[in-house]
Amino acid sequence: MFLLTKLLMLITSLAGGGAERVASELSLNLSPNIDRQIVILTNDVSYPSNKPPLSINIKFRRPLALSVFCAFLKGTITYRKIIREKKPQFSLSFLALDNLINIASCYGNPETKIIISVHTSLSMKYNNSLKNRVIKYVLLNVYKRANLIIAVSEGVKEELICDFNISPDKVKVLYNPVDIWNVKKLAEKEIEGNSWLDKDVPVIINMGRLTKAKGQWHLIRAFSEIRKHRRCKLVIIGYGELKEYLESLVEQLNLSNDVVFLGWQNNPYKYISRASVFVLSSLWEALPYALTEAMACGCPVISTDCKYGPREILDDNVYGVLIPPMDGEFHGALEPLSTSEKCLSRAIKNFVDNPKLMEFYAQKSQERAKDFAVEKCVKEYEKIFNCLYGDI
Repeated sequence: MFLLTKLLMLITSLAGGGAERVASELSLNLSPNIDRQIVILTNDVSYPSNKPPLSINIKFRRPLALSVFCAFLKGTITYRKIIREKKPQFSLSFLALDNLINIASCYGNPETKIIISVHTSLSMKYNNSLKNRVIKYVLLNVYKRANLIIAVSEGVKEELICDFNISPDKVKVLYNPVDIWNVKKLAEKEIEGNSWLDKDVPVIINMGRLTKAKGQWHLIRAFSEIRKHRRCKLVIIGYGELKEYLESLVEQLNLSNDVVFLGWQNNPYKYISRASVFVLSSLWEALPYALTEAMACGCPVISTDCKYGPREILDDNVYGVLIPPMDGEFHGALEPLSTSEKCLSRAIKNFVDNPKLMEFYAQKSQERAKDFAVEKCVKEYEKIFNCLYGDI
């Protein structure tokens, strides 16, 4: 390990998402030989870090496109000043806007290696509309200028190489770290006001932003079929723009007493650890943090076989159950279940009707979660810094 290295980590905020969690875990767990500092574009902070983050103090307003462009300009000007002042050997960024600012600020500076990371399927996120195709084109041409691109799964790496023409030598797969010890400690906390929690009633749980990508309406529809035949509860942790739609769907399906929306939770693990099964209903991912954290809680898991991540994590049904991807259509309450929704309903029913099966996959979950332990993942990041350090 090099004697002392300076690392700046640029991210939009330290609140709410998987990429933000990675930044937090790295800041807390990297070697003391790495002097690291998080820089955030906004002032939003809910995750801890090794020291208070520096804020560029950007406020996003409407219209969003203009706001993002202004954020890019202000972010680039300010971050370039920070780079000149701090003189880091490495600048690591996490999300699309962060990556663009990172490259614009550091490109041409031989003293700072540019490392960007991709935490989503770019082809799935930026498709259909003309605006999204333009964004994809920009990312395609700008990302090539980074010294290294971190992909959070093999699927994302393959997409970058095949769809974005990125050189394979520039892409490295590093999994998102999970602090298993902390997850288990938080999972033991008591739940207050848990009127929906009954040891005799199976609890199906989901965690993620209430957005199209997470596909929770498919889970609600699949759950409605199970509820016709037995008592059970569905708990959804997260917030997002689809909240009203999902609540309306629940009401239309007469499930208001059976579906609980908990919103964002500072400690979701105490709920997940007490659930019968965790379900990931996503239309696309990159490497779903919610899935690996649920496994760290010892919860058996079911996941859509979406792009990308679930198949890698579950190793083709070895550590959990994969079901066909959802179609992403916003079906109404009265429409019959799609083929994938029927598969999901059957998979959940198979779990809640077979305690031994749940116990088997609960053990498999804990076994697999060790591969994503923060200590293991952080060492992989440090290896990357070591390799790049010699090129400076």
